[in-house]
Amino acid sequence: MSIILSSASWRELWDESWQNARNVDPLDSSDVIGEYPTQIAKGYKRNISLRNGIDLTLHRYTFHEDVITLDGQACEAGCLEWVFNLSSTFKFWDGSYVTDGQHYVAGMLMPGGESLDIARDPRIEVDIHLKPELFRTLAGEHFHLLPLELQRMVEGDESLPFSSLQTTTPAMHLVLEQILNCPYQGLTKQLYLESKSVEILALYLDSVMTQQKSKLAVKLQLDDIDRIHQAKDILLQHAEHPPSLLELARKVGMNDCTLKRGFRQVFGTTVFGYLHDYRMNRARKLLEAQTMSVQEVARAVGYASVSSFYAAFRKKFGMNPGTHLAANRRKGI
Repeated sequence: MSIILSSASWRELWDESWQNARNVDPLDSSDVIGEYPTQIAKGYKRNISLRNGIDLTLHRYTFHEDVITLDGQACEAGCLEWVFNLSSTFKFWDGSYVTDGQHYVAGMLMPGGESLDIARDPRIEVDIHLKPELFRTLAGEHFHLLPLELQRMVEGDESLPFSSLQTTTPAMHLVLEQILNCPYQGLTKQLYLESKSVEILALYLDSVMTQQKSKLAVKLQLDDIDRIHQAKDILLQHAEHPPSLLELARKVGMNDCTLKRGFRQVFGTTVFGYLHDYRMNRARKLLEAQTMSVQEVARAVGYASVSSFYAAFRKKFGMNPGTHLAANRRKGI
């Protein structure tokens, strides 16, 4: 049997828990534990704010039953979040599963929809939160060398709510265990956790940049990159009635295979994956403007079939476009 909750009910239960949160470290008022609502699980979340601008959330709890969270609305997250899952299995709104020993980055827009937490194993997890501008400061002049997916998330691209899943390396696992089992208090604890949080980010970057180098073994020429950007501009100019890949390649003077491969290298997605993300984000903004009906928005972003538009929007954002429009009207935005 499963426990089924709306996202609003879930938030209400946690609001009550955090009101009764207790301080863990007598020398650090920013280190607090909130007991997991007893109706759902046994255990806690521990929040620690560090002086370097990084916030940690440490998870240790076991669900009584599988937990299904329904009807979530998309919302702004306010920060980037590195999620390192050491033990448990859960399902994203898009149907993909995260298992133990995997990690990912959550972006600035948290999608709505249905999620599933599986009660089989205890949840042990370390989350690292930081503002995009802080991450850019940490990356410094090397920001442009980062994987394009990560660059887009840092720059606030809401079409990427989550990064691709990555495998946690043994070196990462060791540092995560050290964070979970930090033996210190007060200033010593702050210094220790600050250094460990930066270390885990460094290990993460080393892993993804190593993968990036292997993917970019075939280097594009500058002229190719210019043509690929030109192809992107043409694609967006004709987003309602886009050219085929072959037509687009001819317009910019490339063969279609080079354009297909190069577009993914430059933008981190396929030609028509990029177009789909553009259409969906434009549709969301048109709905939020509240000047058009769902049918009008569907036509405006190039969908002849309203049912196809509904399916694409729900898959992207975890809710129907009509629900999103109604929610914004209630909020008055």
